[in-house]
Amino acid sequence: MNPLVKKEIRLLLPGFLIGVALTFTSWLIFNGRFESNWNWVVLFVSLVACPMMAVFMALNSFGAEISSGTFSNLLAQPVSRLKIWQTKISLLTVAMLVFGVLWFSPFFYLRIFFSNSPDNFNDLFNLFSCVVMFALVVFSGALWTVLLLRQVAAAFWFTLIIPSAIAAILVGVFIDKSNELVVGIVVSALGIYSLGGFFYARWLFLRAQDAHWTGGTIVMPEMRGLAWMKTNSGTRRSWRPRAAQLVKEFQLHQSQFVLAGALALLHLGVLAEGKFGHIKKNSSTEFIIQIFWGLWLIMPMLVGAAAVAEERKMGTLEGQLCLPAKRRTQFAAKFLVVLFLSVLFGVLMPLLLEGTRILPDIHLQVVKDYAGFRASYGWQWQMSTAQAFLWNCLEQINRCLPLLTLAGMVAVIGAISFYASTFARNTLQTLGPAVLGTLVTGFVLVGAYLPEKLINDPLWRGWLAYFIGVPIVTPALIGLAFWNYKHVVVGWKMIRRNLFALAAALALTATLTTAIYHRAWEKLTPLEPAHDAARFTLSNPPTLLEQWNTSTVRLPDGRIWMDDYTYNYAFNFGPPNPLAWLLGNIGATPLAGGHFLDGSNWVCVVRGGWLEHVGIKADGTLWVSESPARRERLANGGVKMTKAGNLARFGSETNWSSLAWGGLTMLLVKNDGTLWRWGATNWDNKLQWPGFRTFTPYRLGTESNWAEVFLLGYEPCLRKTDGSVWTPMDRWTQWNWNGNQKQTLELEPGFSVGRATALEHGRWLSTTRSRNGLECQLGISADGTFRIWANQEFNNQSHDYEWTAVDLQFGKDTNWLAVAASNEKVVTLKNDGTLWLWHFHHDYSRGVDPVRDEHEILDVNPVCLGTHSDWIAVASADGAIIGLAADGSLWYWPLERPSYFDQIYSYGNGDNSHFEPLLDMSRKPQFLGNIFGKSD
Repeated sequence: MNPLVKKEIRLLLPGFLIGVALTFTSWLIFNGRFESNWNWVVLFVSLVACPMMAVFMALNSFGAEISSGTFSNLLAQPVSRLKIWQTKISLLTVAMLVFGVLWFSPFFYLRIFFSNSPDNFNDLFNLFSCVVMFALVVFSGALWTVLLLRQVAAAFWFTLIIPSAIAAILVGVFIDKSNELVVGIVVSALGIYSLGGFFYARWLFLRAQDAHWTGGTIVMPEMRGLAWMKTNSGTRRSWRPRAAQLVKEFQLHQSQFVLAGALALLHLGVLAEGKFGHIKKNSSTEFIIQIFWGLWLIMPMLVGAAAVAEERKMGTLEGQLCLPAKRRTQFAAKFLVVLFLSVLFGVLMPLLLEGTRILPDIHLQVVKDYAGFRASYGWQWQMSTAQAFLWNCLEQINRCLPLLTLAGMVAVIGAISFYASTFARNTLQTLGPAVLGTLVTGFVLVGAYLPEKLINDPLWRGWLAYFIGVPIVTPALIGLAFWNYKHVVVGWKMIRRNLFALAAALALTATLTTAIYHRAWEKLTPLEPAHDAARFTLSNPPTLLEQWNTSTVRLPDGRIWMDDYTYNYAFNFGPPNPLAWLLGNIGATPLAGGHFLDGSNWVCVVRGGWLEHVGIKADGTLWVSESPARRERLANGGVKMTKAGNLARFGSETNWSSLAWGGLTMLLVKNDGTLWRWGATNWDNKLQWPGFRTFTPYRLGTESNWAEVFLLGYEPCLRKTDGSVWTPMDRWTQWNWNGNQKQTLELEPGFSVGRATALEHGRWLSTTRSRNGLECQLGISADGTFRIWANQEFNNQSHDYEWTAVDLQFGKDTNWLAVAASNEKVVTLKNDGTLWLWHFHHDYSRGVDPVRDEHEILDVNPVCLGTHSDWIAVASADGAIIGLAADGSLWYWPLERPSYFDQIYSYGNGDNSHFEPLLDMSRKPQFLGNIFGKSD
């Protein structure tokens, strides 16, 4: 191969390879499985970074020669200039053509093969025209600007600004004309500009001289009066080496000040056009005016790229290192000036011109929810001084977070470009690694916060990677940059060492983050404390019921112990603990202390609504709280929650047999088989709930063959004496239990029940619901086997999911006693007193397939939960289970983050925010109390 061709290929290859790698992100725009959280990253890479790399490739053809100081040698080669020109232009054309085809092919393929709409073909043609015109403008503009100015940074801006200014002027002049005419004029003008620029670049190269253009170097003009003052200040000379160092650094970036001034003037012109021109709504011109400020984000990259590489190019770095000044002082001066100019050009200038419109809408969602919740209810919580201080600090940070985010982005771009400059020989050579480093950093930052979007089982979640990674990676980058800065000669050996050190820093970050997130120190301590002597036996065990944060234990002798608890991270009756919220300390806190109810002949006691209790005794009497719990305002503006009154008898009847809770209404069955309803069917939540005592039960329907009413999960179910099961067909029922048999029974206007055949087979010791793709019903059969007895299937006729009866057994064991679950995690109790955890993990990226999902969960093997074997009963809770030990102690076993945890951070938004606590929840059980510890 011709040596000249080889040299040109090596010149274009780095930027070409980076650009080709970035073009593959265009396919992700149309990927159906692509996560919306990453859309902005893909769009930025495809629509901003790829065109930027095209500009760099075009600049690199002659810019690399000029930046490397080989342009004079190129002109002195024993080859005609016309031959050199043809070689460079041919290879650059091939590189740009391949790059453009790879970038455009996803749009072409998906528009042609997946849509026949004429509008799509028109959009495709318009996109193709824009791509071709952009390539021609960049191709010619990069050639003539580099050859004329002999400065790559200035050429970069002129390549972008001149055609943009031509297009903006023409659109402003012909704004009242039709869109077709305006587009035709702009395309014609840019075509003439591209053609003229190409021939002008050819003319410049064929007549090029070793000396730069006669216009001189683009620098800041010097005031004559200031020069006179410097001349006459020799007698009063004072030694200020640090000030001189800073002045020298600012002088190094004089060209950036000139470019920033030109960009500011152009920006003012664009703003004037948008304010005084007749810009059509939703037009491309309006879009360009709105995003024009984004060009300021390129300034930090140019500032950082020139910091060290420009010194190497000019040959002044070696002399600077020989000065009688500490190298770390010189390095610090360079780095601080880069950060200052990055913030000045990337934040202050666009804010001065555009205002706060450009700030990203980024806030701490939990702080917004806290303020919204507090404002909605019109009262203040009673908080300690420390809690109030923490919430005030979070609120102040939240107000400044948009500005801090933009400043951080700009500073990161400048710092990465500065780091790339420390192992590059010139500014142009720095730009490619700076762009790639910025994109990789953005990908790592987003991936560190949302690792579940990359892998199914992430090693951590949330912000913890930032708190660990930034203190590790930032000093590593600064140390590497300082080490690179002290070396005048750079090469692949230095780059390899940098890559190895960065890989080690990232590996250390990942290891520490994983260990800390999963609370590795808990492995060094006992999982559970010792239990006391047993007071219950499995031969005559108590029953445990958990319902809406109320634990109820019914002893074999008919006594009932109750206790209410709240989560320590939720907006229940006060603000969450900021520290618990931050660290993810999920747990339950008893509210009032457990107590035994009066009497020893209780059949059941359940929650009635949210604020009181309802129960039935063995003698058929009905009992309800004397008064519901209420919120009371304190003198200092805070709020406290009062306790519900003691249970007192309601009415004189003695034939009540069963009841079930359904919001602010109760369903009850009498011994004579009649069905009754009690409470409010439609209540305004803004009003104070008066309690069930203010309502009178009334009969539903005319039938008298109802056997019982019971809860399945949180849904009421009715069983008749013939064994048929019926469920309400209203807002109570989350899923359709009725299958294909649409037998319905209207009990009163607006309230009907439908037969649920899926619930009518088998007798169960214990049941629960689990989610594995679709929800399924699990249960312990009377024969001691653990089975799936109902599953969801999609009904194509009703276009809804319906429960279908199935009969699938887990394993061969026949000694199971009880089951409880929280979504994908299920806990079963064996007759030897041990607890066993089943993790039915579902890969949601593969979609939902009931047959496949059933077989997968049947293959799951359980693991023993805890170290004790004296468990008596278990019950499901939100994100956890509650276990009752033989000594009467209750334990809260966290299994996963509760659903309520997400809801409190999406208050008023309708969707969940992306908050993740710093640490994973603790796997240790939390002691809730002992039912024999306190007795009334």
